[in-house]
Amino acid sequence: MNENQFWHSTDGQILTVKTKNGGDVVGLTLAFWPRHPAEMEFLKAHLADLRFTERSSLARIGIEMIAQGAPTVDGHRLVLEVVSSLYDPSFPNAPYWKKLLRPGVPAGRLFYAPAAAKLSTKEIWDAVQANQLKLPHTTSIDSQGRVFFTPHAVSYTLSPRLQRLNFEHIVSGYAGRSFIDKVQVRHDASPLTIPPRAGILTSCSMYLKEHFVVLSPGEGNFGLHTSAVLLDPVKTFGTNVMLEIYNKGDQPVVNPMVSVEVFRSPPPEDTGFKALAKRRTRLLSTVSTLYKCLDDYPAVPSAGAKPKTNITVRGQSATIENRAVLIRANDDELKKGLEAGSCPLGAHTMIEALDSAPADADTLVVDYFPDLLEHMELITRLGDVKLKRLIFRKASRTHGYFLSSNAHARLDTFNSLGIPVYWHDEMTNDLYLHTYKKDHGFFVREEMAKKFQESPILAFYGSAVQLDADDTSRIASLVDKLGTFIGPNIGVLTGGGGGVMRLATETARSKGALTGACFLELEAQPPELGVDFFNTFQETSRHFRQKWFEVADFCIFNVGGVGTLEEIGIELCNLKLGIRPRTPYVFFGSGFWKDLEKQVAHMIREKRAPAWMKDYILFSEDPDEVLRFYRKTLQVL
Repeated sequence: MNENQFWHSTDGQILTVKTKNGGDVVGLTLAFWPRHPAEMEFLKAHLADLRFTERSSLARIGIEMIAQGAPTVDGHRLVLEVVSSLYDPSFPNAPYWKKLLRPGVPAGRLFYAPAAAKLSTKEIWDAVQANQLKLPHTTSIDSQGRVFFTPHAVSYTLSPRLQRLNFEHIVSGYAGRSFIDKVQVRHDASPLTIPPRAGILTSCSMYLKEHFVVLSPGEGNFGLHTSAVLLDPVKTFGTNVMLEIYNKGDQPVVNPMVSVEVFRSPPPEDTGFKALAKRRTRLLSTVSTLYKCLDDYPAVPSAGAKPKTNITVRGQSATIENRAVLIRANDDELKKGLEAGSCPLGAHTMIEALDSAPADADTLVVDYFPDLLEHMELITRLGDVKLKRLIFRKASRTHGYFLSSNAHARLDTFNSLGIPVYWHDEMTNDLYLHTYKKDHGFFVREEMAKKFQESPILAFYGSAVQLDADDTSRIASLVDKLGTFIGPNIGVLTGGGGGVMRLATETARSKGALTGACFLELEAQPPELGVDFFNTFQETSRHFRQKWFEVADFCIFNVGGVGTLEEIGIELCNLKLGIRPRTPYVFFGSGFWKDLEKQVAHMIREKRAPAWMKDYILFSEDPDEVLRFYRKTLQVL
């Protein structure tokens, strides 16, 4: 470890709870476990410099935690004494907040912020101008590299309908920040005011990619920020970065100001890009040879499939043929045997493959992605089979390349069980890992998974019909300028067809951006392959597929037909309901969308749509106007 680099721990847990009868504070002992012995030695040498940051979800339900001195060494862990209190008694969990704090609850992290990692004023400004860092548009930077800004003119309250069980889920980590985002109520507040001896939840816009930001709790003149002070790279991305500020004084605070310092994150550790690429290539070679063996030779004879579950589902069977083999993927003997043409191997059905598996087998290779009954049979055998990965090459027996909505649910189950799923895609002759971003899974080459998870995504909607030259030029210019505005490492997501979708994909690819698609089973629109991340959906899952576009951070609607109009309706409803945060929605091609612009304005006048929506929608065909709208709406420099 490098003492000149920023560092943070994993979440520490509450070890002990000490309450005083009738008191308004709770004493807590927190425990932190280093990741490895070398980290422990580093921490022992820097105990006095370690700082504590509370979990933001705790601060957002009114709980404050103040560290009492520095951490101390306790065997193979560090312990920290903190005092916890409720900074505003109007929170709905006020009557029982102490009882929410129990041993084992994740409470926050330790971090080390050395002066050598702190950005100077010039470095901060250079990063802002290079789009490596986006700060609130109300920002001032002093000569010491301290950043001051005022939050948004909004406040949030927790829904009074929340029950104690909801708060227990929040505190335990079962329901995180995304849940609180949905249940908190937004209020416009101009000016933003904190009454005496009260607290507020408010927000700011901030986009971090390569930097940590540490908030200063302040001295109280502008309010005190809670001890949830650390904002992480990548996770801190959007217009709804929450701030929790309270006022201990006898006078109100008007338009509180927040002070932060910016630290460069450590150089990325060798994420194993080359190693992962080599591993994928080796696994692809082995699996390709295995599938050829299964195709060319009959299955190993057996006594037949013997299901453990006595359930029948129309159209599905656990005993239907699905050539399968359970192997040890890194077994040198297997590779030598395959190179020598050691066939036949494998079973007629997945059940037979599971029941005859070698004791050290860890990789299930199947022809078809397991259907519901096969899935159930596999689950019943997980106690006996030490499965580390599942590989399939065909999505469906009846729909070929396209997965059903039920199949997507089974992919979620495998993810919950910690079993990676790979798709050996014969159409591209490659191997893709099912990887999650914002709770939605896409198939990605394994070495690209980290970049996919960290890259902001633009969703481009529009027709598959060929564009004219003017539209082509304008859209290409927009993709180019948005890539510059958002910064390096972005992705573009489309429906995977021609027209606008092909243009956005090709333009993004030419700029080195990631490209993605949600392929839908349509005869009129065959999938255009070659993207970096993708998923597939059967024709009956059209509306279900739209959920996967929630992975995108921004939406751009281009010239399109009734399909695009349907997607617009869903996305506008997502904006209204808060499923999407309040971010810019751009209708590019103002002439084409002129009547829709009138209709939206009419709905707002008739109070059939919230008035605030007009501030987040732009009808334009000028790429530069779109960029100005983004800066204004996102409220960033």
